[in-house]
Amino acid sequence: MKAFVAVADSHSFNEAARLLFVSQPAVAKAIRELEIWAGRQLVIRSSRGTQLTPDGVSLLRRARGILDQVARAEHEFAGSGPHEHVNLGLTTSASVAVTPTLVDFKKRNPDTGWTVLGGSRRPLFEKLYNHTLDLVIATLPDNLEEMGTGLRFEPLLRLPTVLTVAKGDPLEKARSLADLTQAEWLFAESEQSFDHHFRGAFAEAGVDRLPSFTRCESTFLVLALAARPNTVTMWTGLAPSAMKLQLKVLGENISSLALKEKLPDITVCIVYRSDLIMTPAIQRLLDQMRRLKDRDTLDLGPDAPMLSVG
Repeated sequence: MKAFVAVADSHSFNEAARLLFVSQPAVAKAIRELEIWAGRQLVIRSSRGTQLTPDGVSLLRRARGILDQVARAEHEFAGSGPHEHVNLGLTTSASVAVTPTLVDFKKRNPDTGWTVLGGSRRPLFEKLYNHTLDLVIATLPDNLEEMGTGLRFEPLLRLPTVLTVAKGDPLEKARSLADLTQAEWLFAESEQSFDHHFRGAFAEAGVDRLPSFTRCESTFLVLALAARPNTVTMWTGLAPSAMKLQLKVLGENISSLALKEKLPDITVCIVYRSDLIMTPAIQRLLDQMRRLKDRDTLDLGPDAPMLSVG
């Protein structure tokens, strides 16, 4: 399995051998034996490199999961470091809403190790598919089908959209989105998400063309840029209160806008594979995140349905 995954990642038998510190014939032998076991061709070698067959692509996901569980078992029984580990992905848009809960989880579970990766939804979901991550906390995608199959989306919070500008900036006087078309916008997701999120509200304000925006996935860079003149930043509803300390440390000073247009709400969800092996540590984190429903500012409710794709 290790040879197969290494070949898939490197697209080369020679590079896979180098990564695994074995000979190239040893990698080729391992792939042949795996194909005999599977009863079908998994890898195609050509002058353009090495590619997986459709059956190979299908097996790759399971192979990553098997290797992940073997690595976890080796770690747990080795007796070094935390015996439990959670691999978590966190998008910028969702991070400000759930950071206090994650800090509390770490406080309650000091012996649980964790790895936290940031970024936008699609790359994090790819890592979820590849078993690099166990869970991803993100804003709900516009189109679940585009995220692929085999994932479960569990809503946690539905929060209002909050727009902020630098305190003292003339934009503070804005009362409509029409007053913000010449500003620079900061947004953590894709252009498609920006269009989906704001198209209706701008149409209500009589604006046909959306303003330009800077896509920024770094929370700390957003904090640093949010107080620049002529800048509009979008946050989830909890952001201004959740990030007060960071804003103070960075010397930033922002204020939220009160606009006449109704801005769409943001749903924060936790996402995981349908075949996820629910370890005790993962279950504890899920249980603690689900308690966020009890303080949902827009009454998502504790019985909000889970969404599945595939």
